[in-house]
Amino acid sequence: MNSVAPHIPCLRPCTAYAPGPAGTPENCRSAAGVPPVAAPAAGEPKPRCAPRNVRTSAGQAVVLLLALLVAMAAMVLWLLDTHTAVLARLRAQDAGDPTALAAARWQAAGLNLCGELNLIHAYMLADDVRNAPDAEALHALQQRISVAVPLLSLQAAQTLAVRNKAEVLPEARELLLDCARWVRFPDFYEGATEDFITGLQAILSNQELCVFPVAPIFSSGDSLLGNQDFYEAVLAEDYCWFWFYAYSFLETYRRPSDFGQVPEIATSIFFDLGLKTQTYALNDLRTRPMQEEDGRTVTEQMDEQLQTLGHPALPALPPPAHNGQQDPFAIAREESALSHPWMVYGPAWHPWEAMHKHRLPLRAPVKDAYDTLGAYCAVSVTRSGYPWFAGAKPFGEVAGEPPRENTPLLGGFDAVRLVPVDALDAGLRPFDAQWLRHLYFHVREFHRKGHTVDGCRYCSALRKWENAAFRATASAWLSLHGHTCRRPKPGRGDTGGARYAH
Repeated sequence: MNSVAPHIPCLRPCTAYAPGPAGTPENCRSAAGVPPVAAPAAGEPKPRCAPRNVRTSAGQAVVLLLALLVAMAAMVLWLLDTHTAVLARLRAQDAGDPTALAAARWQAAGLNLCGELNLIHAYMLADDVRNAPDAEALHALQQRISVAVPLLSLQAAQTLAVRNKAEVLPEARELLLDCARWVRFPDFYEGATEDFITGLQAILSNQELCVFPVAPIFSSGDSLLGNQDFYEAVLAEDYCWFWFYAYSFLETYRRPSDFGQVPEIATSIFFDLGLKTQTYALNDLRTRPMQEEDGRTVTEQMDEQLQTLGHPALPALPPPAHNGQQDPFAIAREESALSHPWMVYGPAWHPWEAMHKHRLPLRAPVKDAYDTLGAYCAVSVTRSGYPWFAGAKPFGEVAGEPPRENTPLLGGFDAVRLVPVDALDAGLRPFDAQWLRHLYFHVREFHRKGHTVDGCRYCSALRKWENAAFRATASAWLSLHGHTCRRPKPGRGDTGGARYAH
């Protein structure tokens, strides 16, 4: 029987089968030095050796899978980071918006109380001229209410901010007390400012502020020293800002006095009711229209408000005597009322669009019930490291007419709404301790003597601005590239939905 050589696979790498010595079968010789093996018997297929340098797909799927896993991990981390940011923003909003509304509700209550005192005032004078001293006492009470309501609003806002887990604002208490020393109450009783500061100290004596009542800082002026964007442009070397807003100033500046007059610090209080005193005779109110376009008189609208509140209308004047002369009692009453003070709306109370038609275009007409500026509450809070800036104000009307400047306050404030802070005053900014300290205590010293304070970020911007090399570099760059500057579009800011609003 013929023996068949066992089939031995060829080892790789291999060359080719070559004949062995005479009388022996073919051998497979290994290129790696492996001893040759016997070739397959006749008629059997020869084993195939894989050619060298053949590329296969083995391992590519692993690479793709790893890339996919890395991309998925990055997406998960991004989603977690976005979720954290959105959650922080929502928590800050939950702390800020109710805080503003709580303060504005006290404003509405104070305005309604002062308005009802005006109605009692009118009723007392119409009833008997001998009530004039008591009516004057009511006016003094209205002034004290105007001093107390901002403090009550602050206390309500602080209580709600703490309950909503707002964070303590560093230096806020000390800065608010310093700012309060600038407050003035024109035409109010003597000692009104001292009463306000005493009340504020009582509120802040045992607690740190978690909410800052934002108020306008400057009452007048348009100096760059009070423009925060100017400082930021200097620090960031944003030359294009000067191209749009202060190019000629950049070219001509030489000394601090070139900034012009420093804006005056505002003396109005935060959460102000926006009221003032005006002298009227009660008989004048019987003929004076409440609004120029409205035929109804002030006393007619008083009667409508009294009816709404469930009170009788004002007593009518006695008729003239039969001889054509007015009753002496009525004459005395009129003379007494001629010099009598009334609480009326101040200059802040005017139509919404009149102030913002150029700066804040409106997409649609404002409803009559909300077409009024005036008293408002703007607050700044921080929660989970996220700042939030919110504004709210009371709305109301009497006999279908919104409040307007120089008209007597009659109450009727029955709604409190959140409003964009930009719409209240474009100069409002969230709480920034360094910025407030700079405006109140550093700006005037720089303007007078050119002095700056170490450690103040905005003072460092002024030192950089004073460097002639910086201005020369900015001017040279703008002369070559100014035409490429593009005015930035308004958009979302880091404190809420609008640039400086909620």
